[in-house]
Amino acid sequence: MNNKKIVEILNKALTEEITALLQYIQHHYLYKGANAQSVKELFKKLSFTEMDHAYKLGERIAALGGMPTTKPNAPKVPKKSIEMINVDLQDERDAVVAYREWIKVVDKEGDVTSRNILEGILADEEGHVAGLEALLGD
Repeated sequence: MNNKKIVEILNKALTEEITALLQYIQHHYLYKGANAQSVKELFKKLSFTEMDHAYKLGERIAALGGMPTTKPNAPKVPKKSIEMINVDLQDERDAVVAYREWIKVVDKEGDVTSRNILEGILADEEGHVAGLEALLGD
């Protein structure tokens, strides 16, 4: 098992989760318009899930002897509220693709624990896609 390679993948995932957390928090603060309260609550709920993912990834990275990143990418904060939902939906779709690839790599490395963590997160991300699609009526 190549811990360095696995830590690198887990840190990529952690970066994405920290970014998503911050983005959902910002969207929660700034969303306006129809159904604002329910959409803001959805963003808040999603931020909590992303934070849980970040903790799981960071703990696994540390257990493998790595240093968990604390550096997010820049959150995307569109001016229009509907675009916040669209951006989040695309990011969640991208996350699903990325997690599927990362799962293949850690599985090939024989790291069952990391694979299980990533599979659990993937299931949540797929749920996020479904929820945001439902919100948009897709």
